[in-house]
Amino acid sequence: MNNATEVNASEVIKTAWRDQATWSETANQLKTELTKWRNRAAFAGVLGAFLETLAAALVGLDEKWLWLRASIALVGAVFLAVVPFVMRTKASKDQVREWVRARSASEALKETIYRYLIGVQPFRPNSTPTDLIERIQAIIEKVNDLSIHAASVKVPQKERPLALTMPNLSIDEYMRLRVDGQIDGFYRPKGFENAKAAKRLHDLEFWLGMLAVVMGALASAAVASGVPQLSALGPWVAVVTTATAAVTAHLAASRYDHLAMTYFSTAHRLTAIRDGWRANPNQDDPNIIAQFVDSCEHAISTENEGWLAEFAREKNEG
Repeated sequence: MNNATEVNASEVIKTAWRDQATWSETANQLKTELTKWRNRAAFAGVLGAFLETLAAALVGLDEKWLWLRASIALVGAVFLAVVPFVMRTKASKDQVREWVRARSASEALKETIYRYLIGVQPFRPNSTPTDLIERIQAIIEKVNDLSIHAASVKVPQKERPLALTMPNLSIDEYMRLRVDGQIDGFYRPKGFENAKAAKRLHDLEFWLGMLAVVMGALASAAVASGVPQLSALGPWVAVVTTATAAVTAHLAASRYDHLAMTYFSTAHRLTAIRDGWRANPNQDDPNIIAQFVDSCEHAISTENEGWLAEFAREKNEG
């Protein structure tokens, strides 16, 4: 490859990385919006239930304060009314699917660039920049309907190592930048982050459930205990139950448990592939190198494809 060809290839690679960064940021923005509206809907649902219960509890107010009870009931009704609208328009399964597709495109672009840099299937060591351009465009065409989202993102400037802007990436650089980067820079920390988030929600779900049980028991024992005032707790059990249901729904929608397990298992799988490669005495064999890269990329893409399969199944069942 002469100097002019190397320069052209470098420019094509840089453009490909910009495309990948655009779709990565698009996925991040879609996820942020989705999470924000889910949280708002959950908060509105709990607050609406609280206000409606409070209005019912104020039934004995003096006549001059009836406007306050009516206002509280009205505001509570409004909060409860907007929840299904928000979930239908801002946090629906279609929005989830858009986020997953954008993330899938980003990961597919990244895999394609790495395969080109190191010269393995579907590329060859002497593949031209045109081959990369065609593959990149084929991936982007599949998410053309999401271009309105991609057009609105501001892609952060990112300095990439020189090795990632030129063809003929060495296997050692691939190991360090791609494999170790995914294991230590993404899968392990993301697995830990999602496991901690799942534990927090499970704990909150448990204690809210416990509170509902205790309040329900106290309200039921009001007459027998000779403390009739405890019966006032009855309506508030529904508020705590609503809060518990909101936490449970958020836990299910966010899939923290699933993500923690997926990220952890993918990190473990990549580590095993990497260590197996290090123990292989035939590391210089081009066929062995190609098999190693293919195994690593397959492990990474399998995690991403699992997302698509799960959300596609959910949409079809919904």
